[in-house]
Amino acid sequence: MTMMVAAGVNAQDKKQHREPFKPEQRAELQAKRMTLALDLNEKQQKEVQKLFLENGKERAEYRRQHMAEWHTGKKLSTDEKFAVKSKILDDRIAMNSNMKKILNEKQFEKFEKMKARKHHAMTEKRENFKKHQKR
Repeated sequence: MTMMVAAGVNAQDKKQHREPFKPEQRAELQAKRMTLALDLNEKQQKEVQKLFLENGKERAEYRRQHMAEWHTGKKLSTDEKFAVKSKILDDRIAMNSNMKKILNEKQFEKFEKMKARKHHAMTEKRENFKKHQKR
């Protein structure tokens, strides 16, 4: 019994220390997944990868800054929260606009469906996590 507990703790510990991908690596993987799903040509793949890279670098910088503030215990004011949420929505609108320029109509429709499915899956996952924590 002790060995089983030790093995379980050891397995959990390794999972937590996984190093995240760099923005360049993440952008390349996202572009390749999208190429497979939407049958992108080479030009589209490069444009999508460039877009994902720019977006990823911005997110990484925001995350770094936000975590530094969080570790100091700084709380955002209502105006600061509004500005952050507004910027996130502006970024999503810009991403959608850029994707419309890169993809043809059929590809864009499929892209929208993929986003909706992913959003639905993440929402369910979050709800299941909340239910599990309440126990």
